[in-house]
Amino acid sequence: MPTRTTLLTLTAVLGSAALTASAATYPQTVTHAAGTTTIPRQPLRVVALGPHALDLLLSIGVQPVGYGEASTFLKTPAFGSPIRDIKYLGSRVTSAPVNVGDRFNPNLEILTSLRPDLIVGETYAANVYPQLSRIAPTLLLDGIDRNAWQKTLPTLARVLNREAAYRAALTTYSKGVQATRAQLTAFGKKRVLVVWTAGGDARNTFTISGSDDWTGGLLRDVGLNVIDGQKKDAVVSVEGLAALDPDAVIVLAAGTSTPTRARAEWTAGAITSRLRASQAGQVYFFDYHLFRRIRGPIAAQLVERQLLKALR
Repeated sequence: MPTRTTLLTLTAVLGSAALTASAATYPQTVTHAAGTTTIPRQPLRVVALGPHALDLLLSIGVQPVGYGEASTFLKTPAFGSPIRDIKYLGSRVTSAPVNVGDRFNPNLEILTSLRPDLIVGETYAANVYPQLSRIAPTLLLDGIDRNAWQKTLPTLARVLNREAAYRAALTTYSKGVQATRAQLTAFGKKRVLVVWTAGGDARNTFTISGSDDWTGGLLRDVGLNVIDGQKKDAVVSVEGLAALDPDAVIVLAAGTSTPTRARAEWTAGAITSRLRASQAGQVYFFDYHLFRRIRGPIAAQLVERQLLKALR
């Protein structure tokens, strides 16, 4: 049991940290996936390249002035137009960010016109990092692996002087994981295979999402016994699924597929329909976009809600 002296010392340290967090100093030099970037002042106009970056920014209360995404996920086709509909995260966006184009290769002219103080993206944009850096300080984050955002969000929060908001987001995330885990105790005894497929011509090809990536890691954190492939992102045939013989399967509909279409193809499959998990009614279908592309504390809450609705 901690002594009174220890508690007083801890309180003093936390109090000091809180004071430091509320008085960020600039310039700041930040190391990230693409190199080292200096932030001269507190950024106020921020562009998010991709749903992962958007999740992180929104989770600490930062509204973007611009957003870049694959066109298949936006209903606003024209670059330079305000985006009114962003899947899953749109209800939390109040700034009507401008569509800056493809997150892999955004429109540099539109980006420049927004006069951003900071551009936040993922390593997918590494090929245009030099051009982005000439427009504004740019941070490229690696958010694919398990718990990756917990490592990068503190840095982003410090850059944006949002460390108190980060601590609140982390607390909310931790409570959500614990609450979900408590409600899925019975399901935790099952061996769960998590796969994604684009369906159509590829309906008999599946990629395993293991416990070392964001999706499998989150599901393991909430208590599911996730089955790992022989290697990261292992691809298996439908016969390979049968060989693994899981107690339950979570299928993520990728590409142009949907959970409804994935369910229909699975049910129609000669092998998939006869799997032990299928016969037991233990196959569940979700959207790849939410379960694998967004990868942040807000996405975690939304995933947990869908899991509880489907699995309990």
